[in-house]
Amino acid sequence: MSSFEFLSVLISVVVGLGIANILTGIGRLIHREAKIELSPNFVAWTLFVSFYMVVYWWTVVFGWQALQNWNLVMFMFVLAYGLILYLLSVILFPTDMPENWEPGTHIIRKRHWFYGVFLALVVIEFMDSYLKGHLDDFSAPYYVLMTVWATGGILAWTSRKKRVHDIVAIIVVVSQVAWVSYQLSDLEWSLAG
Repeated sequence: MSSFEFLSVLISVVVGLGIANILTGIGRLIHREAKIELSPNFVAWTLFVSFYMVVYWWTVVFGWQALQNWNLVMFMFVLAYGLILYLLSVILFPTDMPENWEPGTHIIRKRHWFYGVFLALVVIEFMDSYLKGHLDDFSAPYYVLMTVWATGGILAWTSRKKRVHDIVAIIVVVSQVAWVSYQLSDLEWSLAG
C-alpha cells in the first residue's frame, strides 16, 4: 500500500464519520415528537456540508493521487481539510439536541464557531488550490467564489439576523453547485480514469 493509499483510507474514514453524523442528526430530527421548523439556512448548510464532503473525498482520491513525495506537512494539510469539514458537521448537528432545539436559531447561536470554522475552510480550500497549481486554471470565477464565501462567512459571523443567515446560506450552496458543475465540465480530475 502506498503512502497515498493510507492517506485516502484515513480521509475516507473522516468523511464517512462526517456524513454519518449528518445522517444521524437528520434521523434524530425525524424521530422527534415535537414539530421541527426547518429554516432555509439550516437546510442549505446541511446540503452544503454533505455535498462538500463528497466533493472533498473525490478531490483527495483523484486530485492528489499524482503526488509522489508526501511529507508530514502535506499529510497534515489534507487531513486538516477533512477535519474542518467534520467539525462543521458536528457544529451543525450536535449530539445532544434538547427537546426545544430549533435548527435555524442553533446556527445563529453558534455562529461564531460555525462561521469561524467555515472561514477556515475557505482559507484551506484556497491553499489546496494553490498547492495543486489550480489557481491559474480556475482564474476569475474561482476568486469570485472564494470572495463570495469569505464575505458571506464574515457577514453571517457578525449578524444575528435570521434573514442574513438564510441569504448567505442559500448563496453559498448555489455558488457551490455552480462551481462544481463548472469543474465537472472543465477539469480533468473530475474524471476517475
